[in-house]
Amino acid sequence: NYPLQMAAWKILPAVAAGNTIVLKPAELTPLTSLMFAQAAKEAGIPDGVINIVNGAGKTVGEHLVGHPDVVMTSFTGSTPVGKRVAEIATATVKRLHLELGGKAPFVVFDDADLEAAAHGAVAASLINSGQDCTAATRAYVQRPLFDAFVARVAELMETVRLGDPFDPATDLGPLVSHRHRDAVAGFVERARGYATVVTGGEAPGGDLKDGAYYRPTLITGAAQDSEVVQSEIFGPVLVALPFDGDDEGIRLANDTPYGLAASAWSRDVYRANRATREIKAGCVWVNDHIPIISEMPHGGTKASGYGKDMSAYSFEEYTQVKHVMFDNTAVAAKDWHRTIFGDR
Repeated sequence: NYPLQMAAWKILPAVAAGNTIVLKPAELTPLTSLMFAQAAKEAGIPDGVINIVNGAGKTVGEHLVGHPDVVMTSFTGSTPVGKRVAEIATATVKRLHLELGGKAPFVVFDDADLEAAAHGAVAASLINSGQDCTAATRAYVQRPLFDAFVARVAELMETVRLGDPFDPATDLGPLVSHRHRDAVAGFVERARGYATVVTGGEAPGGDLKDGAYYRPTLITGAAQDSEVVQSEIFGPVLVALPFDGDDEGIRLANDTPYGLAASAWSRDVYRANRATREIKAGCVWVNDHIPIISEMPHGGTKASGYGKDMSAYSFEEYTQVKHVMFDNTAVAAKDWHRTIFGDR
C-alpha cells in the first residue's frame, strides 16, 4: 500500500518498546525500507536494532515467521497470506499481529449530504489508485438517493486525470504492476456478465498505454453475493448497491468476511451512532472516509485480522506483560498459608 509509511508503522513502536526488529518488505517495493534503515543508522541507531531483509515471501518471509528466535510477527497483507503466516507461527506458538484485507462499506442514508457523499466516495475509492485496504469499495445508498448518487459519482470519476504521479496535474497514477492491473481488470471483465459498468472499466491508451494504469470504475447491478461485492479487488473500482431500511443497510455492510473499515453518511446523529455501534469494523468514520490519524489505532476484526497499528495501542503488540511481586514483610507464616497448615 504505502511502503515507507508501513515500515514506520512496524519499526517505530517495536523499537520504542525496547525490541530489535527484522523487517521484510514486499518484493515489489523494498527501496524505501532500505532508505529508512540507512537514515536510522545515520541518526545514531545502533547496528542490529533495525534490520531489513529482502526476498520472496515464500522463502525469506516464511523462514522468518517460523524461526524460533523470532518471538513475535506483525504482518500487513492479504487475508490468504495472513492465514499462511498464522499457520507457520503455530509451530512455535508465536505471537501475531495481522492487518489483513478489507472490503470497506460506504453507507449513505437518505438524509445524507449527497454532494459530500459523492465526493467522499470518489476520493475514498481512488486513493492510492484504490490500493488501500480501507478504501471505499462497496457503496450502499438508500434508494431515494441511489440514482442521483450513481450519476454524480460517475460524473466525478470521469474528471479524474490519469498520468505521471510526479506531475502536479495528475490525479491518479498507475497500479503497482502490470500483473496487478490485469488482475483488477479481470474482476471488472467478469462482472460485465452479471452487472453494469457505468464508467471506466478499461486501461487507457495513448501515452499511458504502456503503464499499469486503469480508469476509475463504477459498477452497479451486482448481487450482494457476487465476486465484485465480496472479494477484495484492490484497485480503482467502486460497486454501488441500493438499500431500503436502515436495518438492511447495516446488514449489507456487515455481509462480507472482512471488518477493517467503514463509513456512514447521515445528518442524524442517532442514525450515525447506531451505524458506528453495529457495523463490524475496526474503524467507522461518519461523514468522511479514509483519514487515519496516528493518535488513533488502526486494525480490524473478522477476516481483516487482529491487533493494532499506530497510537499507544500499538505498543501493546510489541510488549509482553510480566507480573513481578516482592514480599518485604519477612513474615514466615502468612495468612494464606492456612490453606495448607489449617489452624496451626
